[in-house]
Amino acid sequence: MKKKLFAMTSALMVLLCCFAGCSNSIYKHYDAAKYDEQFAEPEKGDTMARFVTNMGEFTVRLFPEAAPKAVENFVTHAEEGYYDGVIFHRVIEDFMVQSGDPTGTGSGGESIWGEEFEDEPVPYLGTYRGALCMANRGTNTNGSQFFIITSDDTEVNDYKRWNMDVDDKYKVDEAKLDKFEEVGGAIYLDYQLSNLRAVRYPDTYTQYVHTVFGQVIEGMDVVDAISQVKTYTEDQVTEAKILNGMDQTEVMENKPEQDVIIESIEIYTYGE
Repeated sequence: MKKKLFAMTSALMVLLCCFAGCSNSIYKHYDAAKYDEQFAEPEKGDTMARFVTNMGEFTVRLFPEAAPKAVENFVTHAEEGYYDGVIFHRVIEDFMVQSGDPTGTGSGGESIWGEEFEDEPVPYLGTYRGALCMANRGTNTNGSQFFIITSDDTEVNDYKRWNMDVDDKYKVDEAKLDKFEEVGGAIYLDYQLSNLRAVRYPDTYTQYVHTVFGQVIEGMDVVDAISQVKTYTEDQVTEAKILNGMDQTEVMENKPEQDVIIESIEIYTYGE
């Protein structure tokens, strides 16, 4: 169900060959302290985003040094009011909330450059609970849509076991796995760990890449509340399809019955 959400179409073997051809750059290693940086308290000069929604406010610390294009795209859109009035069109309890599409259908929106832009995966950032990530429909297809992870369960023990079994060149830092165990998250969406799983089970799993470009640092209770709103049921989606004579699945599946709206996003510099 969740894997359908992002429509990942890239072939596994092509991705593995690409990674092998770049000296396994996705497996850079860091000290354990590096994995705490995503959750550090904001410091003076940090770029922040305050989301004002019809269900409350929450604040995100952005990572312009790690994901410069994703942050520039998001900040520019926010400052120009592109996201004002946009709904959370896809909501899945205990997984994520997704927005950023002005059409509200899940198939619209574009980047500030008018074209898709590349992924910016960073090994020490992860798809942890509270992470702000770019949504896409495959590798290097980023536009305007984003999602925030709400999951607090990770299946981390499986990944720790696989990490022990694979060749050293595919091993992920234990500190990253420990951080998932500590804070939760969508572990299978993490580009290092989804690749680890794909290497372990090459005939079953696919590599996922979603740029992490921010972290919720205040108001996670509001994000959780958004993730728990009532959404259209499968029967309602099917009935709408029959009545309208057209496929409403992509429009209605996992969409809240009552709109959850981004009223505004304020970009500011912390401490100023």
